[in-house]
Amino acid sequence: MSIDWNAVLNGTITFFLLIVLKALLDLRLAQFSVKWLSWIPLRNYLRDKPTQILGKWDQVWGSANSASFESEVDRHGHPDIKQLGSYCYGEFISKGVTYVVFGRVMGDYFVGDWYEKKDPKGYFGAFQLQIHDSKNMKGRWVGHSKTVHEVKGDEWVWRKIS
Repeated sequence: MSIDWNAVLNGTITFFLLIVLKALLDLRLAQFSVKWLSWIPLRNYLRDKPTQILGKWDQVWGSANSASFESEVDRHGHPDIKQLGSYCYGEFISKGVTYVVFGRVMGDYFVGDWYEKKDPKGYFGAFQLQIHDSKNMKGRWVGHSKTVHEVKGDEWVWRKIS
């Protein structure tokens, strides 16, 4: 009987890479992991098979009566969602400001945090979107800014472009 050391080495390396990646995801370093490593086909290796929401989306959020975001054009953006397992990361520009969404697909929901990229404590909050199908998500956002000290929230609608 001979041992195929190449197969043992490949299996061991894959196992340790998955352990390291899982640790990165769990230690809140996930945003960087998802952003830069989303090309790795983890779905084949992990037990959970989350709904795939990666791709280009068209999204618009309700204004919650904000004077700064009265026009729908100001609340509109096109995030390109990257996905690594159940973790998702995306960026979009609205009214000249880049925002980040980071979260997880949990069952039929995409839940997580959103924030202004250059000033994460400036305008930020949380969201929950129900995944209706592979091309539609709808839910709510809540959040606040450092200039208006009250929590606001409204509807958030996403439609997949590609």
